[in-house]
Parts: sequence; C-alpha cells; structure tokens
Amino acid sequence: MSQPSSALSLGLVSTSWARDALEQRERRKQQDAEDGDARIKVLAFANGKGGVGKSSLAAAFSAAAARAGQRVLLIELDQQGNNAEDLGFVGDKQIADDGAAQARMILEGAKLQPTGTPRRNLDVLPGGELLEDVSEELYCQRRLARHTGDHSWVGMYTAAIEQVYEDYDLIVLDVAPGSMVLQLQALVAADVVIIPSKSDPSSRKGLRLVARRFREAHEHNEDLRLLGVVLFATNTSATRVKQKIRDQLQEDLAGNAPVFSTAIRHVEAVAVQCRTLGKVPEELADEQDLDSSLQQSAAQLAKDYRALTMEILTAIHQLRLDLNAADEPDEVGASA
Repeated sequence: MSQPSSALSLGLVSTSWARDALEQRERRKQQDAEDGDARIKVLAFANGKGGVGKSSLAAAFSAAAARAGQRVLLIELDQQGNNAEDLGFVGDKQIADDGAAQARMILEGAKLQPTGTPRRNLDVLPGGELLEDVSEELYCQRRLARHTGDHSWVGMYTAAIEQVYEDYDLIVLDVAPGSMVLQLQALVAADVVIIPSKSDPSSRKGLRLVARRFREAHEHNEDLRLLGVVLFATNTSATRVKQKIRDQLQEDLAGNAPVFSTAIRHVEAVAVQCRTLGKVPEELADEQDLDSSLQQSAAQLAKDYRALTMEILTAIHQLRLDLNAADEPDEVGASA
C-alpha cells in the first residue's frame, strides 16, 4: 500500500509494513487457535511512573528465565538504558548501542537485530538516548493518524517483533514510564502486561495510567491481557499490611488482574551492589567475597525473584491452558 501524500510531505516513515504485520499476527493467532496451541510469549513490564522497579524486575526475570533454559529476548523501550547497568554491559559499546539498533529498526525499516548476548539464552536490544528520535517519529505518526484515520503506526514494534517471534520462547518488553507512544507500541505488541508497583499513591496513580493505556491498546490488540501486578520494594513482613496494599491495588484495577502473591522486598544495599557489579540478585547471591550480612540479604532477595519468576511462568502456562480450552469445540454441540 502506498504511503499517504501527507506522510510523504512530513518526511515520516511508511507504516504499511506495520499494517501488514498486524494482519499477519492475526492470521498466526487464528492458526494457533485452530491448532489448539495458543502461545503467550510477549510480556510487557510497564507502569506510568518511574522508580517502581520496572527495569530491575524485567532484567531479573529475563535472566532467571534464561537461566532456566528459556530462549529470551529483552527489548528496552526506555531512553534511560538501565538494562546495561542491570546486566553489566555498560562498557561494551557493541551491546550498549544507546538505542541505535532500535532507531534503525523503526526509522529505517531495518530488521530487529539484538546487539548481544550478555547471558546464555538471553539476547538484548538495549534502549538509550537515540530512542528520543523514535519517540518523536511516533508522536508525529500519532498526530497524522488523527487526520488520516490510519492507525497502523501503533504496530511498528509489533512488525519488528514478528520477524523474530519464532526464535524465542519469551520476548520481554521493558517500557519507559514517560513515553505514551512507546508504551502504546509495547502494549499493542504484547500478549500480557505485568505492572510493578509500590504502595505509595504516586505509584498507584501510575498503575491506573497504564490501565487506561491498556484500554487504548486493546482497540488494536484484542487479545491483550493484564497478567498481574507485582508489589515492589516492600519494607515490611507484616502479612496484614501487605494484604491491605494488595486490596488497594485490586481496587485500582477494578479486579481486572490479580496481584501476584510474591512481593519483592526492599534491600537498598543489595540493589546498589547489583547495579555496581552488573549482576541480578540471583547472581549476586552466588558471589563468595560478599560480607555475610550482604550475602544473606542478597540470598533473600534472590529467593523473591525466583519465586516471582515461577509464579509468572505458571500464570502464563495456566492462561495458555485456559485459552486452549476455550477454543475447543463443544462436544455436545458438535454431536448434535
């Protein structure tokens, strides 16, 4: 399909490839349903507020899943580029490309190409400052769509992900809190959304913001689901207090998604050491030269992340079972 003349005059990139990819994804999903093999592999970690543990959680989950034998791709849709610190490739200019590979992917139509493999089974496509150019393009596309009615621009990341969809068991999207267009791209591309949140009012406001963007994305991705909310950086072991917080989060989402039973505790010293060494908590806990107090705290935090990883993977498995069961023909109706 040719590009609208208004888009050409503005110098915007063509979105016809994104339109084709959205249609291709729908055909793939229909085939999966017919085969009784619904696949849930694209996960978006998102919140409308920063500082809620989103990048730490996405990196730790990705590393844990890779360590368990899953083939994982971690895509960081965030100008801050925190994954480089979380996974220890800050000084590696080939991997930490400041978002250049993503910029080529969106602005030039290049194929999605991970920049490196910092862990076995874990490929990465980092973010960085060059995503500012990507965001600017997407905002322009959004404004143009208001006049043309062509909203295929929302599928630009979907199109890129479809190119490598069969290469991975899990594709994790770490989404910037401040960019509405990048969040929308991620939610349109994702199968499920996981929302990390603290218990403070500002974090809960960010959670509600993602819920609103979820509804917008649902217009372009009807199969998108909220998998759950992760309570992050808790500093209390009181069961009653945690339950109250979970009840508040459930209320914020009107019961549309569960709050995972595993909460991630707040251990500032471990968090600092993790980013200093470029290790996730599970890796830090294996370090032999830590002082005993820090190692014990790291082991406890690593236990949280392992439990949460298993809970997320179990929820994905259960969702697949539910979807496959829903797609099975009714035996009574079929025999009537």
